[in-house]
Amino acid sequence: MTANVPSNLIPSRVTQLPTAPVASADGLLLFTYQGVSYQIRAGDLLQVAGVPTTRQVIAGTGMTGGGPLSADVTLSIANGGVGTAQLAASGATAGTYGDGTNIPVVTLDATGRITAISSVPAVITGYVPTSRQIIAGAGLEGGGNLNANVTLTADFEDTAPLTGTTNGSAGALNELSRGDHQHPPVDLSDQNQIDGVLPIDQGGTGISNASAPGAIAYGGGSTIRLGTAGASGQVLVSGGTGAYSWGSALIQTDQPANVFYGGPAAGADAPTSFRALVNADLPASGVTAGTYGSAALIPVVTVDAKGVITGVTTASFQTGLAYQGVWNAATNSPTLASGTGTQGHYYIVDVAGTTNLDGITDWQVGDWAVFSGAVWQKIDQSNTVVSVNGQTGVVVLTAANVGAPQTDGTGATGTWGISISGTAASATNVAGGAANRIVYNTGSGASDFLTAPTVTDTFLKWNGSAFVWTTAVTAAVTSFSAGSTGLTPNTGTTGDITLAGTLAAANGGTGITAPGASGNVLTSTGSAWTSSTPAAGVTTDDVIALAVALG
Repeated sequence: MTANVPSNLIPSRVTQLPTAPVASADGLLLFTYQGVSYQIRAGDLLQVAGVPTTRQVIAGTGMTGGGPLSADVTLSIANGGVGTAQLAASGATAGTYGDGTNIPVVTLDATGRITAISSVPAVITGYVPTSRQIIAGAGLEGGGNLNANVTLTADFEDTAPLTGTTNGSAGALNELSRGDHQHPPVDLSDQNQIDGVLPIDQGGTGISNASAPGAIAYGGGSTIRLGTAGASGQVLVSGGTGAYSWGSALIQTDQPANVFYGGPAAGADAPTSFRALVNADLPASGVTAGTYGSAALIPVVTVDAKGVITGVTTASFQTGLAYQGVWNAATNSPTLASGTGTQGHYYIVDVAGTTNLDGITDWQVGDWAVFSGAVWQKIDQSNTVVSVNGQTGVVVLTAANVGAPQTDGTGATGTWGISISGTAASATNVAGGAANRIVYNTGSGASDFLTAPTVTDTFLKWNGSAFVWTTAVTAAVTSFSAGSTGLTPNTGTTGDITLAGTLAAANGGTGITAPGASGNVLTSTGSAWTSSTPAAGVTTDDVIALAVALG
């Protein structure tokens, strides 16, 4: 058998064969099917096992992207593509939760979705409810709940004090004082009654005081002390835990709105009175008086926590970009430096280049180099439309501008050279068509229609020169024979028919039912095929090389 094999393949392995100069769909490969070896075109094998590049990956609901498999295909979730219809139930019951007296309680999962929600009554701690009351106790009047301001007043007895030394009583606990309460008189002639200093807890002062006209007694700790007398019209000013002092009297009377009690608005010292505020009453805020802001300046205002303006400056108002001319990005002319420039200044590139300005190196003709105040930035203008069909400014296109015939309204005539690619959403009408017709080309640039048949069970057939309607065979199979191939039909003779058995060698088969052991080769005995172990000295690669050579 080796006599007819080319000399470069004896003996030879597949790995020793030369590499094909180019991949081709017409190249032949060794193919074994059910123990029988065949030659097969690479293109035919790919049609079975490969995916054609025209196959589309189509973006479904909520997705974007897709396209033919001629290149990598990307699918992404579209903006707004995931709606309530795509979301699984979270476990939360739809409804409104929370009001003036109830607080919503929300449970979230790791993605931030609400999985459960309920509401609980609001419980406020650290605050007094408005229903809480201030109750007037002994010696007080007034009070009430805290839904409004509450006033407490002292309960003074209005009965005139009793005279004499009898009929006195201990008084009652619900009043600050009793008009009928009396002390027995002190016998000033009795030294036992006036000797020493009467302590505070026995109604005395606890100290020997020298009284002065107009003096006021005040608490001095363990004693009652007498202070100094004030001037006419003065009032007492508390000294806290110390002695009091005398100050000016403020007479509380009705006053007009928007006035305050103070000294004179200007000039020499004068008695205090109620008057309106003037600028001199306001403390200096730190602001320099003047006018801030203009068509080109913006006031910058600093205020404190009380809203008082404590400082005012101005900043330049950027009304627009300031054109500085053209820039050669290849030679950096005029010279521009990273991080250096005037805010709003910009140049237009007239010569493309790779000058590095704050990390930007791609400069094309028409691009803008703009200084932001800190860095240079690029406004990409290289893809900007300069003109439309030679027209600039406000362009209104006509049919003539794009080389199309003049058209007016529906049914306009003329010859249109239109190239359409992609998939049309719909085709609502084809000229010359009618109901139940199929359009087809009868020649280059010519089309016609096939009229639907009137006979049922009819299919479209090509007779070698034209499309014709042919009646389909619908009668049931009544008999079937597989001849002498070794195959036999199943028991049914109608409907789907399957074959079983082993295809004989005379009919293109092998006559065997198993491929044999791994590495076996198919050999002929002269009357039948057998699967047998290769003879010594002949490798599987040799057999493959021989099969390829005999091909």
